[in-house]
Amino acid sequence: DPDSEHDFGKNILPKMVADHRNIFAYPYGGYWIDVGTIDAYWEAHMDLLSSPPSLNLNDRTWVIHTRSEERPPVRIGADAKIIDSMITDGSVIGAGAVIERSILSPGVFVGPGAVIRESVILNDAYIEAGAHIDRALVDKIAVIGKNARVGSWQDMGDLKITSVGKNSRVPPEFTIGAGSIIGADCTHESFAGFSDMTVPAGSDVEFASRIRR
Repeated sequence: DPDSEHDFGKNILPKMVADHRNIFAYPYGGYWIDVGTIDAYWEAHMDLLSSPPSLNLNDRTWVIHTRSEERPPVRIGADAKIIDSMITDGSVIGAGAVIERSILSPGVFVGPGAVIRESVILNDAYIEAGAHIDRALVDKIAVIGKNARVGSWQDMGDLKITSVGKNSRVPPEFTIGAGSIIGADCTHESFAGFSDMTVPAGSDVEFASRIRR
């Protein structure tokens, strides 16, 4: 079916029921979450930080078979604060930075004075000095510019998690409103239509930048 999204709950299983095919279920009692959306992916990571965690990665009787990439130990600068977080090998935390209830994947750089709260930062992302990231998902090799602000720490009602796509560049001093979606490979030119250096909450930068130019 060329129109199918190949989603089990949305496409595959309903089609099987409609075709009167046999469907079997297995009563699974362990941890499971559908991470098909950005919000669900973020929530699954936050589950790792709950007390006790919904999925305990430190359970020695439950072996993790995925081979991890060998990187240097984490380096933490003077006066940096790490609160209830997971920091992976190869990451560098600058002096005075604050990491709170967040998960950093391998090779993440966090500049001096940057603040990351309730966020998921994927491999080799670069967070420049003074940047603030709140309740956001930052994809691989993305760069958050100096003193930029991504997401919001406050309750934004129905607005969802802010996301920055793979290999995108958020310009210095910019504010990315809560629930905004920054597509992959965005450059500084992608933000040229925002003269006030603010992307409104709930925006799609790629779409909004085209219509505002």
